[in-house]
Amino acid sequence: MIETARGTVHEWQRDHMGHINVRAYMEFLEEACWQFYAMLGMTPSLLRSGALHLAAVQQNISYRKELYPGDTVAVRTGVLEIREKVLRFRHELFNTQTGDICAVCDFTVVCLDPKTRKSQAFPGEVTVKALGFILPATA
Repeated sequence: MIETARGTVHEWQRDHMGHINVRAYMEFLEEACWQFYAMLGMTPSLLRSGALHLAAVQQNISYRKELYPGDTVAVRTGVLEIREKVLRFRHELFNTQTGDICAVCDFTVVCLDPKTRKSQAFPGEVTVKALGFILPATA
């Protein structure tokens, strides 16, 4: 897995139970998405050019440890699967002080043709780069 984001939990992210809320976890994971897309060659300029768009179609998240204001965190990302039009990847959000994994989220995104709004193949170079981040299969 490769590091795709780093941050700090802030007081304003705390909920009425004293720890950060679901929205805050997703904010860290969302930041990691855009960094990861750029690492795969789907840079902001490419996405803005209209050559392709991405559609997030599913996220499955598991919350494992609570985070509190002041905690420092990072996200690691790896590819679960790359198919012609579909990319599945995993983010692990972890506490940088303790090393504890606080959340794991599997994302599924589809490559879209911006004009037709239908799925299209990922560019070849994106597929090649994604293959370089494939995670080992688990039993």
